[in-house]
This record gives sequence, C-alpha cells and structure tokens, in this order.
Amino acid sequence: MFVREKTAPSGDKTYRYLQLVENERVDGKVKQKVILSLGRKDQLDRDRVDEVVGALKDYTQKAQVLESVEGIEPKQAKNLGDVTVLTRLWEEVGLDSVIRKALRGREYQFDVEAALKGVVFNRLIAPGSELSVKKWLDGDVYFPEGDGLQLHHLYRSLDFLVEEKETIETGLFNKLLDLFSMSLDVVFYDTSLVSYQGEGEGNGLIQYSRKKEKQFLVGLMLSRDGFPFAHQVLPGNTADVSTVEEVADRLSERFSIGRCLFVADRGMISKSNLDYLEDQGRDYVVGVPARKYKKVRNVVLSTKGRYHPIKDNLRVKETTVDGKRYIICHNPKEAERAQATRTDIVEELEEEIDGLNPETKKAHKLLSHSTKSKYLRQLKDGTLKIDRGRIREEARFDGKYVLVTNEEELFSHELATNYRELKRIGDPSGL
Repeated sequence: MFVREKTAPSGDKTYRYLQLVENERVDGKVKQKVILSLGRKDQLDRDRVDEVVGALKDYTQKAQVLESVEGIEPKQAKNLGDVTVLTRLWEEVGLDSVIRKALRGREYQFDVEAALKGVVFNRLIAPGSELSVKKWLDGDVYFPEGDGLQLHHLYRSLDFLVEEKETIETGLFNKLLDLFSMSLDVVFYDTSLVSYQGEGEGNGLIQYSRKKEKQFLVGLMLSRDGFPFAHQVLPGNTADVSTVEEVADRLSERFSIGRCLFVADRGMISKSNLDYLEDQGRDYVVGVPARKYKKVRNVVLSTKGRYHPIKDNLRVKETTVDGKRYIICHNPKEAERAQATRTDIVEELEEEIDGLNPETKKAHKLLSHSTKSKYLRQLKDGTLKIDRGRIREEARFDGKYVLVTNEEELFSHELATNYRELKRIGDPSGL
C-alpha cells in the first residue's frame, strides 16, 4: 500500500491528486486499486489525514504505540555510542596497558588515564579547549570514568603525556606491530605547520613561519599502511628540510628499523639532505618541484615512451639522469581539470584585454594578478597580449609530479604508490 500522485488536466491547468492505492494481481497482471482518495495535493488538509489515521488506530499496533508515547520528551540525552566505540578502539590498540605501564612509579590523586581518554575522545568527537572538555564531559557524554575530574586534572594529564611521549609512542608502536603486522620497510615522513592563537609563547615553539604567521611545525612518521607511530614538535620557523637528518637519526635510535625507504614531500628536497641520507646508507624517494629545477623541466619531463597505468587514475614512466632514477607520475583526471581551469582563465583574459588601455588601473591590476598575470605578456607599446608560449609550457606540467630516488630494487609503480599514500594522508583529496 502506498500513496500515488495522479495528474488530471483541466483546460490550461493541470491538477494533482493524491490517492491511497495498493497493487493487486488480476488475470496475471499487476493493477493498482484505489483504497482512498485524499483530494487535490495543493488543497491537502493534513489535519484531515491525521483524522483518517486516528480513525484506524484501533486496527493497527503502530498507531497505538505512537499514542502511548505522545507527550513524552527526554529531559536530557547524553552521547553513548561514540564513547563506547572509541573506548573499544582504545583498548584494541593497547593504549590502556601502554599508559598504565608509563604510570608505574608515579603517584597521582586522580585517574590519569580517564583524563587522557576524556581529552582524546573530545578531540575526535567535539574538539575544543580544555575548559570546554570539562563542560563536555559533565554534560554531553556518558563517561562515568570522568566523574570527579577537575579542570586542573586535564592539564596535569597533558603534562604527563608530554613527559612520557617517547615511552608511550614506543609502547604503542610495539602493540601496533603485533596487532596489524605493521611493516617498516617503508617509512613515511611529512611535516605540517599548525597555526597558533592566544598566549603562552614562552616555550619557544611558537614562531613566525615562512607564511608570516605564528605557527609551530609538526613532523609525523607513519608506517607503509598509514599508521602513525611517532611525531615531533618543532619551532614554527624551522625549515622543513632541516628536520630530515634529525628524523632519520631518531628513527634508527628509537625503533627496530632495518632497511627503510624514506618518503618525503617536495618541500623536503635539498642536495644536502639527499647527500646525508645516501652517506648514511638510507634509501629515499622524494618529490621534486618540477618547475624549480631546470634538469627536471628540460630533461626529465621530455622523456619519451609510454606511461604504464597503475590504478586509481595514476600512470608512470621512468628515466635515469646523471645516475638518479626519476619517476614521472601522471594523473589524467587532474590534467583535464588543470587544462579546463587554465582555459577558463585565458578566455576570461581575452575578453578583459580586448581593446584595454594599458595605462588604466585595470591593466595594472591584471599584470599584478597572482594567477592571470603569468598568462600575459606586454608589448613594447604597453599592449597586453596572451602569452601562448607560457600556456604551452604550463600544459607540460598538467597532472604531473616527479619523484627522485636512489632505491634500486623496488619497481617504479611501487615507489609512486608509496609516495601517493603519503600525500593522501596529508591531503584527503589525494593527487
């Protein structure tokens, strides 16, 4: 049984009617039988529909149930599901035992693990300040472990977390090795700048970064499968490339890593970093800023031959230049998007510069525009023209990125996949 909408033309107008119908089989064919006509849709009286439902309530269990709960309103509802799932995950990855082991020999007058759970769960469900965490635990979630926790307990639990950071990371790392058979033949490393607002800059971490903002730098290490197992926090004015040597040393010191492939973003590349890794016998695959390096622009990207498809809209081809393996990665979908975006910009520019006086404010604005200016050139008389050569040059980079590696055993598609996974971790939109 269902509601059917029937159309009925009348002169130059069309009216719609609602009918309650059911399907029935007649002579082997399914036909619709009208049970009740509810009238014109635009004149539907919802109270009238309620009256029909009410008249039939004695003949249905559902209406009786609805009637029995009518007027009942909950005075308070607390989130239970999210906390239950996160508590199970907390135990599954072994955080409970790792933290309790780190607490041995330390005396606290409150439940440190409960306080840490409260802070972590809040970050995952409804992130806020420590003050808001206290209010959240008291009023929004069902978390009996947090009963009696005070605001200063949350702060003290975070102090404990910082003090025992390496102990907890190592313990968690060992748990993940057993739980997920985590492999460290490939280690991912990436850095992200985190913006900062407020007071408390005396610890030296909050510095003006290359973005001219108050920030600090977070370096994150992940396994091949994307499991984070270690991190470091550095001053915001730290150059990304300067962290490589320290991270490489710390990995060997703290974890049981044999041969590992160091994978890093394009912001991490420098000759000194690569030389250091090679001197230490470490393998790497690093993104190369293709536009920045002449060798990559003129030699690597001119490599002949067909791309070999991998999966997920990614294909690769490889070349060797000066003894280095270079892998050209191409994303056809991203290439189409880049071309379409550039076409729209150029078409808009063509209209804007048509008959434009080069001495006007609009012309100067176009020449200083962050995106449009690179597709313009100015003639000797000041006239603005579309730079077709620049358009062709930009098209060479559409959907492409280049990797350089000293690894000799893995295939190019393996190296490209590893690098792509790093970028997907940092940017869900992927490459």
